[in-house]
Amino acid sequence: MISKKEITDRLQKLNFPAAVLDRYNESHRYYHTLAHIQKVLDHLGADQQDDELFLAAVYHDAVYDPRRDDNEERSVDLFSSDAKDAGLDKDAVRNIRQLILDTKTHKPSSEKSKKLLHADLYILDAPLDEQITYEHAIFREFQFVDFQIYRQERIKILSELNTTGKLTDLITYVRMRNPTIGVFCGSFNPFHKGHYNVLQKAESIFDKVIIAFGSNPEKSDKTWPRPAAIANRQTEEYNGLLTDFVGSLGYPVVVIRGLRNSTDFQYEQNQYRYLQELLPGIRIVNIFCDKEFEHISSSGIRTLEKFGKHHKYLLA
Repeated sequence: MISKKEITDRLQKLNFPAAVLDRYNESHRYYHTLAHIQKVLDHLGADQQDDELFLAAVYHDAVYDPRRDDNEERSVDLFSSDAKDAGLDKDAVRNIRQLILDTKTHKPSSEKSKKLLHADLYILDAPLDEQITYEHAIFREFQFVDFQIYRQERIKILSELNTTGKLTDLITYVRMRNPTIGVFCGSFNPFHKGHYNVLQKAESIFDKVIIAFGSNPEKSDKTWPRPAAIANRQTEEYNGLLTDFVGSLGYPVVVIRGLRNSTDFQYEQNQYRYLQELLPGIRIVNIFCDKEFEHISSSGIRTLEKFGKHHKYLLA
């Protein structure tokens, strides 16, 4: 596989900033990473020596936010901005812009475009085990979408790409798959670093974690803004009983409760009995936060806010 250093050296030789590769390290990326770019270049083979194909491959996913539908256009804008100081002629810039835009529709506009699109969709010809790994990564990138909606839309997209029948088994897998889904629930007012620590642990256990913001009548009415760090997760709100919310989802989930200490554990143990009676068969997992976060509480942060001393406990 082509190395990051080789890509960096080539970019610098072409007077393009190697910093574009840093974008592929964003935390919400699981498939659209630098490894994907490296594989695209590998699948281009000798054609990657063409500067237009090389730059189009590097930049085509440089801007990637799965919540938006204009990533290719924004990637084109980024490329155009970087190209201003690179000394490329106008025809080359125009060609590369079109190559990047073609990766949105997957409809080639030229012979070079055919080569890039074939390399970009190399996974379509991969063995089933690689396709499943690819599917799991895409599923992670679309954590913010409800599972039932994701499955429906994903099958639709894969069916449109299945022109040769090589995705039939993957489509069946997506249709039949029942991922493990957790629901991390609480008032989260605010959602702080201790909550995030528990969330990260939960995400290492479950395929997907829904963050459920519940209204607690015993706590402050002020609603704190949700941190950007959880923007790519599915978040829901509920005002009634947790058991009613869990039952309304329409698929099996495991309730996740974060614990700081033994006092929290005793409280949650008592709550568990109520939950069992309200929803027999409910499954609950308790996860302790790391020691460095065990003193952090939402109520403590709300108190510290009055003195302007709360910021270091909040997520960005």
